[in-house]
Amino acid sequence: MRAGLAWILSLACCPLAGWPLLAHGSYRRFSLVCRLGLAAAVGGVLLSAWMTLFALAGIAWRPIPLVALAAAGAFLLRFLTGSHEALRREPAERAAPGLIENLALTLTAAAVLAAFAAAGSAAATSPDLFTIWGPKAQAFAGARTVDTSVLRDPLFNYLHVSYPPLVTNLYAFASMAAGRMAWGAATLTLPLCLAALALALPGVLRPLAPRRLAWVASALIVSAFGFLGNELDVAGNGEPWLWLYEALAMAVLAGEASLTAAGQLLAGLLLAGAICAKVEGLPFALAAVVLFLALRRKEIRIGPAATRLILPGAVCLGAWLAFGATRRLFYGYEQYGRFFDIRWERLGLVLADIARFLWRPGWALPWILPLAALLLAPSKARLALIPIVVAVTLAVFFVFTYLHSTDASLWIEWSAGRVFSPLLAFLAIASLCREGDGDQLEPNVTAC
Repeated sequence: MRAGLAWILSLACCPLAGWPLLAHGSYRRFSLVCRLGLAAAVGGVLLSAWMTLFALAGIAWRPIPLVALAAAGAFLLRFLTGSHEALRREPAERAAPGLIENLALTLTAAAVLAAFAAAGSAAATSPDLFTIWGPKAQAFAGARTVDTSVLRDPLFNYLHVSYPPLVTNLYAFASMAAGRMAWGAATLTLPLCLAALALALPGVLRPLAPRRLAWVASALIVSAFGFLGNELDVAGNGEPWLWLYEALAMAVLAGEASLTAAGQLLAGLLLAGAICAKVEGLPFALAAVVLFLALRRKEIRIGPAATRLILPGAVCLGAWLAFGATRRLFYGYEQYGRFFDIRWERLGLVLADIARFLWRPGWALPWILPLAALLLAPSKARLALIPIVVAVTLAVFFVFTYLHSTDASLWIEWSAGRVFSPLLAFLAIASLCREGDGDQLEPNVTAC
């Protein structure tokens, strides 16, 4: 019990590490509560990045120096945010929250508490925690670095040697702080990630739409993720972290904050978190950046914006790939087959299997409700194309991947609900991208 509590409390180092950046004046447009959630996400990226860099350099992990360096890095990133005048704080609404806002807050809180109950009772526990994430984290914590002896052992190939490091690193960090891997505590990362998302998302969505709609969309996303977390048994694996980073990154890119240096840096850090949380975070980040640069090319300076969006992810992923190459462990991600070895004749079966297994959790309502909100939203803005096209691109990518298997039915059964889950957040965010809503930034916002 004591080790589990220490394990969970050690994750408070994430917002502590990220706060020096989010405390900068460039981010005061977001409320304090929103910035705390964002700091937790950013701090996790920075902490994991330093752990990977330490492993690459052959330096043993020590919790206090890692947190200190992550916080120092966050502070230094302040110098890349530009003038804080570019992101002035949104005007506070004088009216007290109405019935809809209160219902949205109640639904959000209930979703987080339900996820906590499901994780705490082991009802939502992921089998992958005990076969992949936990064993790797336990080995890394014992070695106080990325344990190459475990990754090199052919008996442990099922651990997915090349898989991105963020979740394993943070679990190893918590295990070092607690003195051991606390398996039960690891499942509570599901409600913790949902809580961080619930804190940050309403404020990030606020520039897109009136407060009422922003809170409702946030409640829909958090509650849908909470429901799927239990139905799909993801407590302890990488999905909650991917949900956190992808939803926040998309919300930032779809809003006016993305026109500023500070917003682009924040989006870049969140994209880095998605890239290093799960493999599918990489195609998400590539699609999101390309679409953003294409649609916003007349409002931003392409070179600096691309650098701020791409560099954090390139550093984090580059350090991991460099570690694998220098240790002769891996030179890229594991492949599911030859790229052009596609079984097109199975397309109908694959689509039918995907539809069937997306229908299972709640009759597909977690995806149908955001889609309905998008279709019913009037006067959708051009920026809605970013989340919409990213969602379509990822769906096509997943189908394309499944078509490399001679019989993907079992694979689709245990993975389709999880890999398609972030798309619901993109659809909900797209529904808020409407002409004339939200708060507009100052005319000089593009001069960054």
